[in-house]
Amino acid sequence: MVVSQGLVVLVVTGLLLAWRNQRWRDIGLVPPMVRDGGRAVLAFVICLGLNIVLVYALHWVFPDTVAAHSQQLEVIARQLSYGIPLPALIAVLALVGVYEELFARGLLLQRCRSLAGGTWIPVTVSSVLFGLGHLYQGWVGVAQTTLIGIVLAVLTLRWKTLWPAILAHALLDTASIALIRSMGGGGTSV
Repeated sequence: MVVSQGLVVLVVTGLLLAWRNQRWRDIGLVPPMVRDGGRAVLAFVICLGLNIVLVYALHWVFPDTVAAHSQQLEVIARQLSYGIPLPALIAVLALVGVYEELFARGLLLQRCRSLAGGTWIPVTVSSVLFGLGHLYQGWVGVAQTTLIGIVLAVLTLRWKTLWPAILAHALLDTASIALIRSMGGGGTSV
């Protein structure tokens, strides 16, 4: 399911780019550079840190909601990863990082910038839409992914490349699934 969804997003993104006479490079998919790895780690750490702060703040105000969200994530992780060998799971999560970032921080963010100009309106609009794409995780998941979207959008604009966001996204998804699986929520432990 995830692989077919990713392929559809990639094909549709490619068609939209062709329709607008744009190239992948125009939305930030430039040749990767060595420094993109370090930038990805920095983006990962920032996203992880802010996510931890957000979850603790929400837990303080809405403890039952956050607990229910954690249980819901366990179910999602189990459905996504049960019985899948770790290397295959990492490949699938890397694909998710690629297609979600190409669409959200590449196509959507750049389109918002061309329509609205500036930085904060495009960052906010593209990040909220990215967050709403995770509505299946409940409102806590939407808040988390919106916050992560803001960080990745700002860094993508600053660095003018999607590679750090793609790699950080894949790392975040992999770390999340690995943590849930290691806690017994997703089948075999990592």
